[in-house]
Amino acid sequence: MLVVRQLRLPPDPCALARWLTEAGARHLTLLHAAEGPGRGDVTAPLGAGLGRWSFVAAGPDRWSERLDPLADDEDFAVDEVPEVARGFPRWIGVLPYEARRVLERPAWRPVDTRPPALMERVCWRRYPAVIGVDHLEGRVLGVGRSREALEALVAPLRHALREGHREPPSAPAVQLEVADDEAPELHVARVREALELIRRGDLYQVNLARRLRLTLRAGDPLSLYERLSRAAPSPFGALLEVDDALWVASTSPELFLLAEPAAGAPRDHDGFGLLYTAPIKGTRPRGGDALEDEALVAALDADPKERAELSMIVDVERNDLGRVAAFGSVRPLGEPQVVTHRTLHHRVAWLRARARDGVRREEVLEAMLPSGSVTGAPKVRAMEVIASLESRRRGLYTGAYGCVAHGGRWTLAMGIRAAVLRGQEGEYFTGGGIVADSDPARELEETRWKALQLQRAAEGDAGH
Repeated sequence: MLVVRQLRLPPDPCALARWLTEAGARHLTLLHAAEGPGRGDVTAPLGAGLGRWSFVAAGPDRWSERLDPLADDEDFAVDEVPEVARGFPRWIGVLPYEARRVLERPAWRPVDTRPPALMERVCWRRYPAVIGVDHLEGRVLGVGRSREALEALVAPLRHALREGHREPPSAPAVQLEVADDEAPELHVARVREALELIRRGDLYQVNLARRLRLTLRAGDPLSLYERLSRAAPSPFGALLEVDDALWVASTSPELFLLAEPAAGAPRDHDGFGLLYTAPIKGTRPRGGDALEDEALVAALDADPKERAELSMIVDVERNDLGRVAAFGSVRPLGEPQVVTHRTLHHRVAWLRARARDGVRREEVLEAMLPSGSVTGAPKVRAMEVIASLESRRRGLYTGAYGCVAHGGRWTLAMGIRAAVLRGQEGEYFTGGGIVADSDPARELEETRWKALQLQRAAEGDAGH
């Protein structure tokens, strides 16, 4: 039985993470539901309470490289979890794009001679204790697999408060250098090559990205994440220490997969119940005032190119869900809507399905990863074109990250808007979907819009 305690700690997840960092915590993780989006909140149609809680943890007790880490967790038992603890993470991890490139057919793309990616393997960590911050009620709860595990996580925080440190240690100043990995004109040329493939009927759509090089001259990953989160708050924000000196700082706006446990299933059941995904396609920068914002939203919502792009990706996602869903259960949740974030407007659609009886969790992940939202249509051919045209392997980018909760719910965000650092050096990919009427120059500009939060972080602008 899990141990649940209300904690007298500040309801500030970044401050708690800072104290743990100062105490030498290893494999720190912060799942940070920062200020959610505005118009058309991406989590609202799901009715899943997303964005209410942030979680902080450190000191994992088990690792897994399987798509489904619960296959390595013989102690997992949904029926023994107190209601208040059901949403607390048990496993937290990353599922890189590279881990699913087995779908590509070698005969359809050249031998890959590009440098290795910063992140290639699935990596899950099980945390014996987690601190949760409830942003709705302002309370802080601790959930542990034992009293000892919970105390080990909370003790450094209590010590800091006893010592009179009511304020967390000051975050070190961030000095971030951002540079193009290659001439931007090369991205334009790749878009033209993709358009020629589309005209020839090779595929209908492909997502192409370019890489920005990062150098963290001053500061640490947590201070960088805080800067990114201020510039572009997200209900799926995360700071993850994946390995020694390997960090992910992401403010992804996109839900890749929310999977509920099957209702009333026996303890050894390894399938899902309801499945949700929310692909995003179509982007505009924020305007200078409310009137300009309204005009940009209206233009995005009416743009035939953006509507066609999202429509095609919804079809790909429906197809992926259809491979593992009960017949006739794949349904849209209303019409696509424009979602407004701090720096951008996006157009998003929501889909729901019910997993077919007998389909294992791992099979669902195999069907869905990587998402059609960030590959193209048809998906496998789009992945092969990506491998042929992009000059760098993607690593985590357009894979996924997130958690498996004690109550059996999976919440995975799309691996986008993510700075990945190994030591002081790192990368940030930015891309967009290419369809028949895409304009190469405009596609390059869209990649710049999607890197606005990164530029603001580098310039020290909090984005207000």
